[in-house]
Amino acid sequence: MKNDNDLLYIQKVKAGDFRSFSAIVSKYQNMVFTIVLKIVENREDAEDITQEIFIKVFKSIQQFREDSEFSTWLYRIAYNTTLSELRKKKLFFTSIDDGFFSVNESFTEENDDEETEIKWQYLDKAMKKLPPDEIFLLTLHYIDGQSVENIGRISKLTVSNVKVKLHRIRKKLAVEIQKLIQQDE
Repeated sequence: MKNDNDLLYIQKVKAGDFRSFSAIVSKYQNMVFTIVLKIVENREDAEDITQEIFIKVFKSIQQFREDSEFSTWLYRIAYNTTLSELRKKKLFFTSIDDGFFSVNESFTEENDDEETEIKWQYLDKAMKKLPPDEIFLLTLHYIDGQSVENIGRISKLTVSNVKVKLHRIRKKLAVEIQKLIQQDE
C-alpha cells in the first residue's frame, strides 16, 4: 500500500515546490538516522551519512517512479549510501546503543531484571562482530519492523535470501554469545 501523503509531497517536489521536501525529511529523518547510527561508530558520522542520504534523495527524486512505497526506495538509498560510506571512509561500526532499549516498550518494562541486562550486554558485544550489511538487515527487520519482502526490495535480495541471511545471522549471534558466556565463566 502506498502512502498518499508521501506521494503528494513527492509530486509537489517534482513540480518544483522544493519546500515540500522538508515534510519528507521531517517524516523520515529519525528513522534513517537511527538505522545509520546502528551501523556506524559515532553520532557525527551518522549525521553526515544521513545528510548525504537526503541530498541523494533530493537529487534523484525525479527518478522515483511512484509505483512502490517511497520508504522502500529511501531505505535502498540509505542502505547503499551507508555501506558505500563505510567502504570509502573505512568507518568502524557499532551495533546497539542505549537508545535501542527504548524501541521495544514491552522489553523495557522487564529490563529491571539483572539477568536480562547481562543478556543484552552479550548481544551487544556479539553484534559488534557482525559486518555492517548484517547489522543493517537486523536493524531493518527487528528494530524498524520491516517485512522480509521490503528488506528484499531495499537490499535487492530475494525474499528467500533475506530469510536465509537473517537465519544465519541469528545462528552466528547465538554462537558468539555462547563464546562470550564461556569466556566469562
